[in-house]
Amino acid sequence: MGMRNRTVSSDSSDSTSTSSGGMDGGGMGGMGHACYIYTAINNPPALDPNPDVEYYRSIDMGIPLTMDDGKTINMWGFADSAGGGMGGMGGGSATFPSAPMRVRQGQVVQTHFSVSMMMAHTIHHHGIEPEYRSDGVGHISWDVSGQQYTYQWRPAHAGTYFYHCHTNTVLHAEMGMYGALIVDPPDGPGRVFEDGPSYDLEAIWAVDEIDSSWHDLDWAAGTCGGDVGLNELNPDYFVITGVDGAQSALTAPGIAVTMNRNDRLLVRYICAGYMPQTINFGGLTAEVVSSDGRPLPESYTTGSIDAVSAERYDCIIQPSSRGVYTVEIDIRDWITGDVLGTARTRITVN
Repeated sequence: MGMRNRTVSSDSSDSTSTSSGGMDGGGMGGMGHACYIYTAINNPPALDPNPDVEYYRSIDMGIPLTMDDGKTINMWGFADSAGGGMGGMGGGSATFPSAPMRVRQGQVVQTHFSVSMMMAHTIHHHGIEPEYRSDGVGHISWDVSGQQYTYQWRPAHAGTYFYHCHTNTVLHAEMGMYGALIVDPPDGPGRVFEDGPSYDLEAIWAVDEIDSSWHDLDWAAGTCGGDVGLNELNPDYFVITGVDGAQSALTAPGIAVTMNRNDRLLVRYICAGYMPQTINFGGLTAEVVSSDGRPLPESYTTGSIDAVSAERYDCIIQPSSRGVYTVEIDIRDWITGDVLGTARTRITVN
């Protein structure tokens, strides 16, 4: 079978919100809710003893996110626990969004997930389609609570994915428990997919809306049958990859892009919120080459894309003219279609 390059990942993220080690905000209350019923882990899958890549994740529920107006919102996320720690309520290495996972098509990957407290969380590798015991959908498989569990998966298609908690999903995703998952072709970065279009640089734009009134809720809020308002999402902030899209994302490294004329920029766009979104490329045109981790039968060029929750698009932008282009992502009401807010960033072409 040949040798495989084995990587133990202790990664970092371009995200700008980093845990301060606090234990403030949502998540401290309600540990061990008796009415939250989850399935015990009793039948782990057989694991390859020599995976190509291993990731280690634990829980951090104290990630301060400071907005452009000065308000700080508490977020949750997955900490990198490659050092072997079980994680906890705060003090981890988590960012919002959580650190990306990046692997190659066909690699065997293990995600070791630790939850030290008596609360329930999972990791669902969205779009990967693993064996059901590694799918990470709470209650359908099981939740991880007070222990470690190893998910094993092998991506069959290159493209843009993401991973997220799938326990009490409506709340936990809103709280920020997600991160990008990039699958490169077997030869590595540089092409979107095997024998697909090439690119010179890339940006990950995970666009999300935040309702700050949710962010003092407990991890199990709503699971005991009470109405805690999770059917009412009234966002007051709009972010791009964890940065406030009101002003900061216009210049944030890793989000705002500076490039040369005729270079090829790959935008990995993730609709990470619940509301529909429209992304406008500010006068530039994008070649949409794949969607949800699959190449399109025919690519198409456009100046804007409409997306709904969890959709991902891989777009190539190749500007021929110098200038500063402001990209705007409108977040819309899912019933009326009215624009609730707009997140902005820039592409500067030299």
